[in-house]
Amino acid sequence: MANKYDHDKGYTEYLELAKNQEELEGRVAKLLEERRKLKEKADKHLERARQAVNFDLIKTAAHEFQVEILNEITKAVIESNNLEKAVKLIDHLETHLEARLRLSPKREDEATRKKTPPTVSPAIAARKKPQPTKKPARLEPRRPREQAAYPPPPPSEGAGGKMIERRTILNDRLHEICRYEYDNDRLTRMIFLDPNGNPLRTHQLIYNKDGTLVQEIHIDRAGITLQVCDREFNKQDKIAKEIVRNPHNEVLHTVDFKYDRHARLTKKEWRDSRHKRTKSWEYRYEKDAADPAKIIWRDERNKPYGFVELRYDDKGHIIEETSKDRTGDLIRSITYQYFYG
Repeated sequence: MANKYDHDKGYTEYLELAKNQEELEGRVAKLLEERRKLKEKADKHLERARQAVNFDLIKTAAHEFQVEILNEITKAVIESNNLEKAVKLIDHLETHLEARLRLSPKREDEATRKKTPPTVSPAIAARKKPQPTKKPARLEPRRPREQAAYPPPPPSEGAGGKMIERRTILNDRLHEICRYEYDNDRLTRMIFLDPNGNPLRTHQLIYNKDGTLVQEIHIDRAGITLQVCDREFNKQDKIAKEIVRNPHNEVLHTVDFKYDRHARLTKKEWRDSRHKRTKSWEYRYEKDAADPAKIIWRDERNKPYGFVELRYDDKGHIIEETSKDRTGDLIRSITYQYFYG
């Protein structure tokens, strides 16, 4: 026979549950109120930071590490065997970064219309003032920053034989411009520009008294040192190691170089500040060629996750890099244009 339901006991349990529920709702309400206050504080801090931060520096930093980001995305997505996603991510990464990091007047106006911040800068406040005469949006004069920018024309080639500019074409679009500066016949600076000719960063090259390149300093457009790369050499005067440090002289990572009996580079191995291997590149050659035809990417476990096929011009400069996953499917294609003077 089933136990008889005890009304008094059930009612007591009901009251206890109702009390617990009421207490829980009270705690939830307090947490929601705290969350609202924290969000208000965070919004105020973000607004002040948005007005004070130099977005050009953020874009420079993003561009400086874009190649590394591409490699990491490529490795992660290829290992998941999703080539379609890999190609989509790589093709749209640059556009995504530009859209997220750009603070154009148009985007500021849109953000202001959607949500008025606690405080606004004079520039934003000026944009909020009504115009004397209302005009259709399509007839309003465009601000200079919103006008389309175009790549600078390529340099005129002179009689000299020194390389003066290299243009990188990624997926049929101009991606980056590198200009070379010399002291007599010695390359001393490489200046990197975006597709519109705006400066991004500079690589300063330092030589020892024997004329050997021993150090490379990466500087952003504001003159701030990003990182310093020192080189060590073996007995054959080949690069044995690169040590990359931050401006505080702290080691970020090292790169070890290995060669075959013909003094051709066969492997580059990256290690972090704790000397843990993070990735490596293996160089493959065709017969007795002096330049590699393929570079195989390997992860920290020495597992291949992709490779690059290289083509050269008659001067020995790379004119095409074709990246593929481990199955041979295309990931991206990069071509280079060189100008001499």
